[in-house]
Amino acid sequence: MDYIANLIEHGYECDYLDFKERQYHKEKSMDLLKDLMAMANSRHIGDKFIIIGVKDRPEGKEIKGIDPKEFVDSSNYKQLVLNNIEPEIQFDYFKFEYKGHVLGVFKIYKTEDKPYMMRKKYSGLKEGDCLIRKGSTNTVAKRSDYDYMYLNKGQYEIRFLEHALHAVHDVEGCASIEVVLTNSTEIPITIIGGTLYIRNSCGKELSRHHVYGLDEFKGADFKLSLPPKSEIVGHLMVGFQSSDALRLNIDEYGIGAEQFDFELILVDAREKRYSATMNKASVFVDGDFLWKVKQQKGIPHKFRTHR
Repeated sequence: MDYIANLIEHGYECDYLDFKERQYHKEKSMDLLKDLMAMANSRHIGDKFIIIGVKDRPEGKEIKGIDPKEFVDSSNYKQLVLNNIEPEIQFDYFKFEYKGHVLGVFKIYKTEDKPYMMRKKYSGLKEGDCLIRKGSTNTVAKRSDYDYMYLNKGQYEIRFLEHALHAVHDVEGCASIEVVLTNSTEIPITIIGGTLYIRNSCGKELSRHHVYGLDEFKGADFKLSLPPKSEIVGHLMVGFQSSDALRLNIDEYGIGAEQFDFELILVDAREKRYSATMNKASVFVDGDFLWKVKQQKGIPHKFRTHR
Protein backbone atom coordinates (compact mmCIF):
# COMPACT_ATOMS: atom_id res chain seq x y z
CA MET A 1 0.00 0.00 0.00
CA ASP A 2 2.99 2.31 0.46
CA TYR A 3 3.51 1.96 -3.28
CA ILE A 4 0.03 3.34 -4.03
CA ALA A 5 0.55 6.26 -1.63
CA ASN A 6 3.81 6.99 -3.45
CA LEU A 7 1.97 6.99 -6.79
CA ILE A 8 -0.54 9.49 -5.42
CA GLU A 9 2.13 11.78 -4.02
CA HIS A 10 4.78 11.58 -6.71
CA GLY A 11 3.27 9.81 -9.73
CA TYR A 12 2.16 11.44 -12.95
CA GLU A 13 -0.25 10.29 -15.64
CA CYS A 14 1.55 7.94 -18.01
CA ASP A 15 1.19 4.54 -19.67
CA TYR A 16 0.67 2.79 -16.32
CA LEU A 17 -1.05 5.45 -14.19
CA ASP A 18 -4.20 7.55 -14.52
CA PHE A 19 -6.19 9.67 -12.08
CA LYS A 20 -9.96 10.20 -12.13
CA GLU A 21 -11.98 12.60 -10.02
CA ARG A 22 -15.14 10.47 -9.90
CA GLN A 23 -16.13 6.81 -10.05
CA TYR A 24 -17.46 5.24 -13.23
CA HIS A 25 -21.23 5.20 -12.76
CA LYS A 26 -23.61 3.56 -15.21
CA GLU A 27 -23.65 6.49 -17.64
CA LYS A 28 -19.83 6.31 -17.77
CA SER A 29 -19.64 2.58 -18.55
CA MET A 30 -18.21 3.20 -22.02
CA ASP A 31 -15.44 5.33 -20.51
CA LEU A 32 -14.57 2.52 -18.11
CA LEU A 33 -14.29 0.03 -20.98
CA LYS A 34 -12.07 2.44 -22.93
CA ASP A 35 -9.77 3.19 -20.00
CA LEU A 36 -9.31 -0.40 -18.84
CA MET A 37 -8.80 -1.68 -22.39
CA ALA A 38 -6.23 1.01 -23.16
CA MET A 39 -4.32 0.36 -19.93
CA ALA A 40 -4.31 -3.40 -20.53
CA ASN A 41 -2.86 -2.85 -24.02
CA SER A 42 -0.16 -0.45 -22.79
CA ARG A 43 3.43 -1.50 -23.48
CA HIS A 44 4.34 -1.02 -19.83
CA ILE A 45 5.63 -4.21 -18.22
CA GLY A 46 4.05 -4.63 -14.80
CA ASP A 47 0.97 -3.55 -12.91
CA LYS A 48 -1.06 -0.54 -14.05
CA PHE A 49 -3.30 1.69 -11.95
CA ILE A 50 -6.30 4.00 -12.27
CA ILE A 51 -6.81 5.90 -9.01
CA ILE A 52 -10.28 7.33 -8.38
CA GLY A 53 -11.01 10.36 -6.21
CA VAL A 54 -7.98 12.42 -7.24
CA LYS A 55 -8.16 15.50 -9.47
CA ASP A 56 -4.86 15.90 -11.30
CA ARG A 57 -4.21 19.53 -12.19
CA PRO A 58 -1.08 21.31 -13.51
CA GLU A 59 -0.58 23.03 -10.16
CA GLY A 60 -0.85 19.76 -8.25
CA LYS A 61 -3.21 17.00 -7.20
CA GLU A 62 -6.40 17.66 -5.27
CA ILE A 63 -7.69 14.78 -3.16
CA LYS A 64 -11.46 14.72 -3.63
CA GLY A 65 -12.21 11.30 -2.18
CA ILE A 66 -15.27 9.08 -2.55
CA ASP A 67 -18.31 8.88 -0.29
CA PRO A 68 -17.91 5.39 1.28
CA LYS A 69 -21.68 4.86 0.96
CA GLU A 70 -21.43 5.32 -2.81
CA PHE A 71 -18.42 3.05 -3.36
CA VAL A 72 -19.15 0.80 -6.34
CA ASP A 73 -18.74 -2.92 -5.75
CA SER A 74 -15.98 -4.38 -7.92
CA SER A 75 -18.25 -7.19 -9.15
CA ASN A 76 -20.31 -4.63 -11.10
CA TYR A 77 -17.23 -3.49 -12.99
CA LYS A 78 -15.90 -7.02 -13.51
CA GLN A 79 -19.13 -8.24 -15.08
CA LEU A 80 -19.30 -5.26 -17.44
CA VAL A 81 -15.72 -5.76 -18.62
CA LEU A 82 -16.04 -9.55 -18.90
CA ASN A 83 -19.16 -9.21 -21.06
CA ASN A 84 -17.63 -6.70 -23.47
CA ILE A 85 -13.84 -7.13 -23.75
CA GLU A 86 -11.84 -10.14 -24.91
CA PRO A 87 -9.66 -11.79 -23.80
CA GLU A 88 -10.44 -11.38 -20.11
CA ILE A 89 -8.66 -8.48 -18.39
CA GLN A 90 -7.33 -9.29 -14.92
CA PHE A 91 -8.06 -6.40 -12.56
CA ASP A 92 -9.15 -5.55 -9.03
CA TYR A 93 -11.03 -2.54 -7.70
CA PHE A 94 -10.65 -1.77 -4.01
CA LYS A 95 -10.83 0.97 -1.38
CA PHE A 96 -7.71 2.81 -0.33
CA GLU A 97 -7.64 5.19 2.62
CA TYR A 98 -5.39 8.18 2.14
CA LYS A 99 -5.12 11.11 4.55
CA GLY A 100 -8.67 10.74 5.80
CA HIS A 101 -10.18 10.18 2.35
CA VAL A 102 -11.50 7.02 0.73
CA LEU A 103 -10.14 6.49 -2.78
CA GLY A 104 -10.82 3.77 -5.32
CA VAL A 105 -7.99 1.90 -7.01
CA PHE A 106 -8.12 -0.15 -10.19
CA LYS A 107 -5.11 -2.46 -10.36
CA ILE A 108 -4.69 -4.02 -13.82
CA TYR A 109 -2.25 -6.93 -13.94
CA LYS A 110 -1.07 -9.96 -15.96
CA THR A 111 -1.72 -8.21 -19.27
CA GLU A 112 0.45 -10.45 -21.46
CA ASP A 113 -2.45 -11.76 -23.59
CA LYS A 114 -2.68 -8.68 -25.83
CA PRO A 115 -4.44 -7.37 -27.86
CA TYR A 116 -7.53 -6.69 -25.73
CA MET A 117 -10.50 -5.52 -27.81
CA MET A 118 -14.28 -5.18 -27.90
CA ARG A 119 -16.03 -8.53 -28.30
CA LYS A 120 -19.29 -6.82 -29.35
CA LYS A 121 -20.88 -3.42 -29.91
CA TYR A 122 -21.47 -1.34 -26.79
CA SER A 123 -22.74 2.23 -26.92
CA GLY A 124 -20.22 4.17 -29.07
CA LEU A 125 -17.74 1.27 -29.22
CA LYS A 126 -17.86 -1.22 -32.10
CA GLU A 127 -16.93 -4.89 -32.21
CA GLY A 128 -13.18 -5.21 -32.73
CA ASP A 129 -12.32 -1.72 -31.45
CA CYS A 130 -8.93 -1.69 -29.76
CA LEU A 131 -7.48 1.19 -27.73
CA ILE A 132 -3.97 1.51 -26.33
CA ARG A 133 -2.52 3.80 -23.66
CA LYS A 134 0.41 5.90 -24.90
CA GLY A 135 1.80 8.35 -22.40
CA SER A 136 -1.22 9.97 -20.76
CA THR A 137 -3.52 9.44 -23.75
CA ASN A 138 -5.80 6.64 -24.96
CA THR A 139 -5.57 6.18 -28.72
CA VAL A 140 -6.76 3.72 -31.37
CA ALA A 141 -4.27 0.89 -31.90
CA LYS A 142 -2.44 1.02 -35.25
CA ARG A 143 -0.82 -1.68 -37.37
CA SER A 144 2.54 -1.07 -35.67
CA ASP A 145 0.90 -1.56 -32.27
CA TYR A 146 -0.54 -4.92 -33.31
CA ASP A 147 2.84 -5.96 -34.72
CA TYR A 148 4.47 -5.11 -31.39
CA MET A 149 1.82 -6.99 -29.39
CA TYR A 150 2.13 -10.18 -31.43
CA LEU A 151 5.91 -10.00 -31.62
CA ASN A 152 6.08 -9.68 -27.83
CA LYS A 153 3.52 -12.37 -27.11
CA GLY A 154 4.56 -14.13 -23.96
CA GLN A 155 6.81 -12.47 -21.42
CA TYR A 156 10.27 -12.16 -20.00
CA GLU A 157 9.97 -13.17 -16.37
CA ILE A 158 12.40 -12.67 -13.50
CA ARG A 159 12.02 -14.60 -10.24
CA PHE A 160 14.14 -14.56 -7.12
CA LEU A 161 15.03 -18.07 -5.92
CA GLU A 162 16.42 -17.04 -2.55
CA HIS A 163 15.49 -14.38 -0.01
CA ALA A 164 18.97 -13.04 0.67
CA LEU A 165 21.67 -11.07 -1.11
CA HIS A 166 25.10 -12.49 -0.25
CA ALA A 167 27.85 -9.85 -0.27
CA VAL A 168 30.76 -12.28 0.00
CA HIS A 169 32.70 -11.75 -3.23
CA ASP A 170 34.99 -9.02 -1.91
CA VAL A 171 37.78 -9.71 -4.41
CA GLU A 172 35.44 -8.95 -7.32
CA GLY A 173 33.54 -6.28 -5.39
CA CYS A 174 30.24 -8.10 -5.89
CA ALA A 175 27.26 -9.59 -4.13
CA SER A 176 25.08 -12.35 -5.56
CA ILE A 177 21.53 -13.67 -5.45
CA GLU A 178 20.06 -16.67 -7.26
CA VAL A 179 17.43 -15.91 -9.91
CA VAL A 180 15.61 -17.62 -12.76
CA LEU A 181 15.16 -15.75 -16.06
CA THR A 182 12.47 -17.00 -18.44
CA ASN A 183 11.92 -15.85 -22.02
CA SER A 184 8.54 -17.20 -23.16
CA THR A 185 8.32 -14.80 -26.13
CA GLU A 186 8.88 -15.65 -29.80
CA ILE A 187 11.99 -13.47 -30.11
CA PRO A 188 15.50 -13.55 -28.62
CA ILE A 189 16.10 -11.07 -25.81
CA THR A 190 19.50 -9.66 -24.91
CA ILE A 191 19.91 -8.07 -21.49
CA ILE A 192 22.51 -5.29 -21.57
CA GLY A 193 22.24 -3.93 -18.04
CA GLY A 194 20.28 -3.72 -14.85
CA THR A 195 20.11 -2.50 -11.27
CA LEU A 196 19.07 -4.01 -7.95
CA TYR A 197 17.41 -1.46 -5.65
CA ILE A 198 17.27 -2.08 -1.90
CA ARG A 199 14.64 -0.16 0.09
CA ASN A 200 13.38 -0.20 3.64
CA SER A 201 9.81 -1.17 4.54
CA CYS A 202 8.70 2.47 4.08
CA GLY A 203 9.91 2.52 0.48
CA LYS A 204 13.02 4.67 1.06
CA GLU A 205 15.92 3.72 -1.19
CA LEU A 206 18.95 2.67 0.84
CA SER A 207 21.31 1.46 -1.89
CA ARG A 208 21.47 0.51 -5.55
CA HIS A 209 23.67 -2.13 -7.17
CA HIS A 210 24.44 -2.44 -10.89
CA VAL A 211 24.32 -5.86 -12.52
CA TYR A 212 27.74 -7.14 -13.61
CA GLY A 213 27.22 -10.78 -14.55
CA LEU A 214 25.46 -14.09 -14.16
CA ASP A 215 27.46 -16.76 -12.29
CA GLU A 216 30.65 -14.82 -13.01
CA PHE A 217 31.78 -11.21 -12.91
CA LYS A 218 31.74 -9.60 -16.37
CA GLY A 219 31.79 -5.92 -15.43
CA ALA A 220 30.13 -3.01 -17.20
CA ASP A 221 30.19 -4.92 -20.52
CA PHE A 222 27.85 -7.61 -19.17
CA LYS A 223 25.38 -8.98 -21.74
CA LEU A 224 23.08 -11.98 -21.50
CA SER A 225 21.14 -13.41 -24.46
CA LEU A 226 18.14 -15.69 -24.03
CA PRO A 227 16.75 -17.46 -27.11
CA PRO A 228 12.96 -17.68 -27.58
CA LYS A 229 11.19 -20.14 -25.26
CA SER A 230 14.19 -20.59 -22.98
CA GLU A 231 15.07 -20.34 -19.31
CA ILE A 232 18.26 -19.95 -17.30
CA VAL A 233 19.03 -20.24 -13.58
CA GLY A 234 22.06 -18.61 -12.03
CA HIS A 235 23.53 -16.27 -9.46
CA LEU A 236 23.16 -12.66 -10.51
CA MET A 237 26.29 -10.68 -9.69
CA VAL A 238 25.77 -7.06 -8.59
CA GLY A 239 28.21 -4.42 -7.44
CA PHE A 240 28.75 -4.00 -3.70
CA GLN A 241 31.01 -1.73 -1.63
CA SER A 242 32.00 -1.46 2.01
CA SER A 243 29.99 1.77 2.24
CA ASP A 244 26.86 -0.19 1.27
CA ALA A 245 27.19 -2.20 4.47
CA LEU A 246 26.97 1.08 6.40
CA ARG A 247 23.95 2.28 4.43
CA LEU A 248 22.16 -1.00 5.14
CA ASN A 249 23.00 -0.88 8.86
CA ILE A 250 24.90 -4.18 8.77
CA ASP A 251 26.64 -5.13 12.03
CA GLU A 252 30.24 -6.29 12.47
CA TYR A 253 29.11 -9.90 12.04
CA GLY A 254 27.65 -9.18 8.61
CA ILE A 255 24.00 -9.38 9.63
CA GLY A 256 21.36 -6.71 9.07
CA ALA A 257 19.02 -5.64 11.85
CA GLU A 258 16.07 -5.29 9.50
CA GLN A 259 14.54 -6.84 6.42
CA PHE A 260 14.45 -5.09 3.08
CA ASP A 261 12.43 -4.78 -0.11
CA PHE A 262 14.29 -5.68 -3.31
CA GLU A 263 13.46 -4.46 -6.82
CA LEU A 264 15.46 -5.81 -9.75
CA ILE A 265 15.19 -4.00 -13.09
CA LEU A 266 16.82 -5.42 -16.22
CA VAL A 267 17.07 -3.58 -19.55
CA ASP A 268 17.35 -5.20 -22.97
CA ALA A 269 18.98 -4.00 -26.19
CA ARG A 270 15.69 -2.38 -27.27
CA GLU A 271 15.63 -0.41 -23.99
CA LYS A 272 12.69 -2.45 -22.74
CA ARG A 273 12.58 -2.83 -18.96
CA TYR A 274 11.72 -5.95 -16.95
CA SER A 275 11.29 -6.01 -13.20
CA ALA A 276 10.83 -8.27 -10.20
CA THR A 277 10.24 -7.41 -6.56
CA MET A 278 10.65 -9.25 -3.28
CA ASN A 279 9.65 -8.18 0.22
CA LYS A 280 11.15 -9.17 3.56
CA ALA A 281 14.54 -9.97 2.07
CA SER A 282 17.87 -10.08 3.90
CA VAL A 283 21.46 -9.04 3.21
CA PHE A 284 24.47 -11.00 4.49
CA VAL A 285 27.94 -9.45 4.31
CA ASP A 286 31.39 -10.98 4.83
CA GLY A 287 35.08 -10.30 4.29
CA ASP A 288 36.55 -6.90 3.50
CA PHE A 289 33.10 -5.45 2.84
CA LEU A 290 32.87 -5.11 6.65
CA TRP A 291 35.95 -2.97 7.23
CA LYS A 292 34.10 0.36 7.39
CA VAL A 293 31.50 -1.08 9.76
CA LYS A 294 34.27 -2.34 12.04
CA GLN A 295 36.18 0.93 11.75
CA GLN A 296 33.09 2.84 12.86
CA LYS A 297 32.83 0.57 15.90
CA GLY A 298 36.56 0.72 16.68
CA ILE A 299 37.11 -2.96 15.81
CA PRO A 300 40.37 -3.90 14.04
CA HIS A 301 40.02 -5.55 10.63
CA LYS A 302 42.57 -7.73 8.88
CA PHE A 303 42.23 -7.32 5.11
CA ARG A 304 42.25 -10.45 3.02
CA THR A 305 42.35 -8.60 -0.31
CA HIS A 306 45.22 -6.41 -1.47
CA ARG A 307 44.95 -2.69 -0.63
